[in-house]
Amino acid sequence: MTLKRLVSLPVLAVWHALFWTFERATWQYDLMVLAILAFVWLTPPGWLGDPMAAGPGLVGLLAELFR
Repeated sequence: MTLKRLVSLPVLAVWHALFWTFERATWQYDLMVLAILAFVWLTPPGWLGDPMAAGPGLVGLLAELFR
């Protein structure tokens, strides 16, 4: 691969992620959906700065479960 292609690869990934240019039923679309679901389920509520949020979130609950 050329240096120009390697530099543009991260930029291309961000472009596709922001503008969601993938067709349904492709592996890229599925990967983006999984990334969104992982963010929603795994982000502790305190990280979002919501004053009404309480509790450790899914990661905290799993950490407590396996102690």
